[in-house]
Amino acid sequence: MPNKECQVNDAPPPSLFAALVALTFSCVMVIGAWQVIAAALYSGGLEFPRTWIDFREGRSTGAIEKQLDQKLPARSALIAVANSVHYLLTGGAGEQVRTGRDGWLFLTDELRFEVEGNAHLQVRAGLLGSTARLLDQQGVKLVVALVPDKARVYSSRLASGHYPEYNSSRYQDALSALQIQGVTVVDLLKPLALAATQGDVYYRTDTHWNQSGAQVAAEAVAREVQRIGLELEKTTFSSSTVGTPVERSGDLIRLMGLEGAPKALGPRPDVEALVVTRQTSADNAVGLFGDSLVPVVLAGTSYSLRGNFHGFLQQALSAKVLNAAKDGGGFLQATTQYLNDEAFRSAKPKVLVWEIPERFLPSKLDEEQKWLGKVGLQ
Repeated sequence: MPNKECQVNDAPPPSLFAALVALTFSCVMVIGAWQVIAAALYSGGLEFPRTWIDFREGRSTGAIEKQLDQKLPARSALIAVANSVHYLLTGGAGEQVRTGRDGWLFLTDELRFEVEGNAHLQVRAGLLGSTARLLDQQGVKLVVALVPDKARVYSSRLASGHYPEYNSSRYQDALSALQIQGVTVVDLLKPLALAATQGDVYYRTDTHWNQSGAQVAAEAVAREVQRIGLELEKTTFSSSTVGTPVERSGDLIRLMGLEGAPKALGPRPDVEALVVTRQTSADNAVGLFGDSLVPVVLAGTSYSLRGNFHGFLQQALSAKVLNAAKDGGGFLQATTQYLNDEAFRSAKPKVLVWEIPERFLPSKLDEEQKWLGKVGLQ
């Protein structure tokens, strides 16, 4: 029976931070008291329910909590400092984040055991297989880019030093299920794991691949698209570094509630110089209304919006790519929106690249059973 709870916190030694934490805690208490006074006296005042019935039925405390929440001038800063104290004392990172070694952070969802996860994975593989066949009838080739967990690629950086056994075969299971369904799927684990031996391919404080990882992934997807043998209208692109390296606040730091905390009280942020991809050749193919035809469409999640993945994909393909990915879109949302858009109906691409994070496939099902009808493919 797999252990469903992942104990992967790697707490910093409390002795190193005892003095700092004690001082910080005292400051929080003093500032908190000041904030209550400030809220009552200088922010329009707090309206306290006055009757015994209000107090007995809990309306007093509820109203006070609500008004304090609205009127404390430095509420966000106080919360950030309190979260920093928790992190420094215990290495805790909240429910959504797990701390690893050497300042690495990981999304809890990547380490979760999914009940009936394999059954859900098989349903989604079947859906992708049906989608690939129906799109093929319309002259569109589906290519699935399967994104491995950051925790899988960097399992040695987990507090435990290894990836959970109950999820160990999940990526290979997903590849096999998709291949059985006849889906063209790109194995991104192998090139990313290989590149990770030479340097970081994911951000330490973010869920996503960094620019190096995004380029490795984009080149792997491009090789698979080119292997299919489709003729894509050639458009050249070039990528270059813009500016100097700057600190980057990762989404995992935000999920820990540390975005507004002093830098010394949280994990060390990532540092990188921005890479930008620009088109270097003129457009050739034009549509009915003079718009440039886009032979490839990218649909998927926030991975397709991070690390310049879209730009690197255009450069590796030497072809224009429309990015229809969606932040926080889950498994279906971005592709649903694109397939229901007039842009798809009026000018279908030759290739649809569907980027899917590994952890999405075994998660709880949503609208998969009726999705083909919803997007007009059935």
